[in-house]
Amino acid sequence: MNTATLPVAGARFASTSSAARRVLGLGDQGILGAGDPDSDLDPGPGLAGYCAEALMRQSDDDTSWQVAEQGGATVSDLLARCREMDHLNVDLILICVGINDVTGLTSLMRWQAGIFDLIFLIRQKGAAKIIFLGLPPMARFEPLPQPLRAVCGVRAGLLDAVLKRSVSPLGFAAHLDFETIKPLGILTDDGYHLTAPVQKGLGAAAASLGLRLMET
Repeated sequence: MNTATLPVAGARFASTSSAARRVLGLGDQGILGAGDPDSDLDPGPGLAGYCAEALMRQSDDDTSWQVAEQGGATVSDLLARCREMDHLNVDLILICVGINDVTGLTSLMRWQAGIFDLIFLIRQKGAAKIIFLGLPPMARFEPLPQPLRAVCGVRAGLLDAVLKRSVSPLGFAAHLDFETIKPLGILTDDGYHLTAPVQKGLGAAAASLGLRLMET
């Protein structure tokens, strides 16, 4: 993959197949590995990496992945970042956005418009299939104090419902419901980054969904 406009490169997971699948993780801080990125602890490969690993296991295709991340990004910020990219020569784009729109009080109308604009721009730059990760249940983000946690939980649910309605009719895109993996225990250690087990579950679910999209 060309890394000129995708600055954060991921590992390559080789298999016996000569065909390569290319995955791009695009999003806010949630697309990266678990926990604080400035920590000395290994954050893991992150959502895109876990998705690529699962794709390799499920399809036996050689799979590479990269990440274009912008910490603190809203959907508007992500749209601006995407405008700076060249042709997106990838097979699957995994998008994680919304938490900062929850806390930044993005209106539902502006959120939906940003999602539509982002989809349109991505399809102008390539033919990749697109998966939007559903917003997590922020009411379960225990590091956040109350009543902020409860308010964020309500807003996350509203934004996720809009996201799902916006993406569901599209044949080349899909919404991955966070509850698909039925996460148990702690979802986040710091209030913003999902734990490694949660990311791994989402990555595997995204791989299964991505395979179905890429076969259509």
